[in-house]
Amino acid sequence: MEGTGRDLLLETLDDLRKDDLKRLKHKLRVTWLEEGYQAIPWGQLEKGDPMDVTDLLISHCGEHIRQRQLAERLMGNRCSDPASGQAGRKVQNAGSNDEHFVSQHREQLIQQVMAVDGILDSLCGSVLDLEQIQSIRAERSSMEKMRKLYELVPKWDNDCKDRLYQALKEKHRPLVEELEGI
Repeated sequence: MEGTGRDLLLETLDDLRKDDLKRLKHKLRVTWLEEGYQAIPWGQLEKGDPMDVTDLLISHCGEHIRQRQLAERLMGNRCSDPASGQAGRKVQNAGSNDEHFVSQHREQLIQQVMAVDGILDSLCGSVLDLEQIQSIRAERSSMEKMRKLYELVPKWDNDCKDRLYQALKEKHRPLVEELEGI
């Protein structure tokens, strides 16, 4: 991917689905002030298309911000890189070996989890980027979506697996409790 930070930011925003762009605008509204930047007027941000949002971001934070740093802030710190230095904790299960819950119960989760989109929403930004989510959502069935999600799991540290576990517990509590033997 070549180009200026503006070009790269615009390309990234152009690739977002309408709902994802809307979610990003709301996140910007809340987190922008926390980062110490001048507030972007909501009326301009809300109605803005990807080009408008790009221009607003650059005008409010200056050309000096590198696209990669801005993208990391917008997307949150994903933890799919095992070299990220986050050791994380293991979600333990009664009588389990040292294998993480999401690894130990891979087959059952692939076969039985139906609300995959809700889980992806929970993992958006913190574990998965939008491109990964779109790739998973492109699959036809819940089982295919879960298989695609599980292609990423071996690259995750325990913190990422814990976040998946929490999302599963929120969306499929009875299944998780059954697998835990509760």
